[in-house]
Amino acid sequence: MKETAERYTNAWNEKTAAEVKVAFAESLADEITYQDKNTPVLTGIDAFVDLVMSSHEKVPGRTFALLTEPEYFDGHCYYAWSINIPGHGEFEGRDYVEYNAENKMTKIIGFVPTL
Repeated sequence: MKETAERYTNAWNEKTAAEVKVAFAESLADEITYQDKNTPVLTGIDAFVDLVMSSHEKVPGRTFALLTEPEYFDGHCYYAWSINIPGHGEFEGRDYVEYNAENKMTKIIGFVPTL
């Protein structure tokens, strides 16, 4: 799951929708669901790509990085990540993830920092 979490986190740093989609295809199941306190449940890679591209528009220059080694067992995973916002600093968040037999994420609940 470490490689999956790294690929997923790095996908948020890609610049075009096509690049994000290719990166997500490596780490997310087609039926992925995502939710955080600011985002109602979204389903599918295309909806997720739209979210990433929207975040680029709202926070230009922001970057993400994996902070901790993922802890995982029986389809459940948890890790910390950071978002660096130029001129504002670095903020920490966490994800709870469910994954399938191919180690692709099927559900992500994001615990995002208050910016």
